[in-house]
Amino acid sequence: MFALVALLLGLARPPVAYVGAGANRVPLAISSWCWDSRCGAPIAASAGTATVARGATVRIELRFVPTRAWAVVGGVRQHTSSRGREVSWRATHAGGIALNVAAAQGWITYVGRLSLR
Repeated sequence: MFALVALLLGLARPPVAYVGAGANRVPLAISSWCWDSRCGAPIAASAGTATVARGATVRIELRFVPTRAWAVVGGVRQHTSSRGREVSWRATHAGGIALNVAAAQGWITYVGRLSLR
């Protein structure tokens, strides 16, 4: 019974997201979420760092259309824009990324790292 519950909880995850500019595409980790009546806080560390040119457009690819999105990079709130399943902003700061998105299904906080060249 415990194995079945663990399996079902493992399947109840929010959609993944990716950060990048151009061909540089890195998955974001999921820090916490409530999605389709389920919640979790795996506090996962980001596996990689996206590197973009200063001033380039940073694009977050989502698997859903957000109703709200806001990002903080290196402790500085970014001016984001959303179009369909994409959230973007100009790369002016490097550091940890915290992207909070809301949708009809719930909300997700993604985390990652961004470096500038």
